[in-house]
Amino acid sequence: MLYSAIDYEKKGTTGILRLNRPEKLNALSPQMKTELLHCLGQAAGDDGVRVLVLTGKGRAFSAGGDLQTFKHAYEVYRRGDADDGFTDPVLPRAFIDFPKPMIAAVNGPAVGFGLTVSLTCDIRVASEQALFICAFVRIGVTPEFGSSYFLPRLIGYGKAAELALTAQRVDAAEALRIGLVNRVVPHGRLMDETLAMAETIGQFPPAAVQAVKTLLRHGMHSTREQVIDYEELSFRHLMKKREHYDAVCATIEAISKHKKEGGKKR
Repeated sequence: MLYSAIDYEKKGTTGILRLNRPEKLNALSPQMKTELLHCLGQAAGDDGVRVLVLTGKGRAFSAGGDLQTFKHAYEVYRRGDADDGFTDPVLPRAFIDFPKPMIAAVNGPAVGFGLTVSLTCDIRVASEQALFICAFVRIGVTPEFGSSYFLPRLIGYGKAAELALTAQRVDAAEALRIGLVNRVVPHGRLMDETLAMAETIGQFPPAAVQAVKTLLRHGMHSTREQVIDYEELSFRHLMKKREHYDAVCATIEAISKHKKEGGKKR
């Protein structure tokens, strides 16, 4: 598929997915939805991609859903025509179920969908120019994209309620303070810092990396006993992987080399 509403490239083991409607502040449209679904499917099945970075082109991460799309959807409803499916949960599920680590590089305003799609990512790195608004009540709708699950778990129920009910603006510094993002970096360093993090993750055995993501997601909605059992199952499964054996041997060799070099220095 040829993309126009998004842009996708690979750098080493990292896939870089850019929302590409800068003239509309990367607002989500039906075309972007279709392209995102295709790209996520391709990246999930590509063994050469170990980490996916999500960012926006231009000055915004995403300004949310395209307001013309909402306007059209209401007019379709009033006419009694068939629903076009724009709000169906297939896209949120594609992001939430993406099997590999995903890092949001929030380069500017993240409003509505811009905020909620970042919550489906495993890590959020924000530019100093980033800002976040849970703007749904402003246009008379409710948060989506699994945000009512992720946001309270990330920043606590009270703060999540405050953001969702007041639609207040949260700048990068405040987002870091409340735990909405993992780190804030200078705007000009955003992609360098994010790609360096992706490269660090990508150097580790991929089966283990994906299993860590699965384990953490499982742990968010499991009991203590379920977590313990699942951790043991995952650990035993990965111990049978050749990549685990190779990593252990490489680590033993590195430790041995370090000891030898240390002995020579003494």
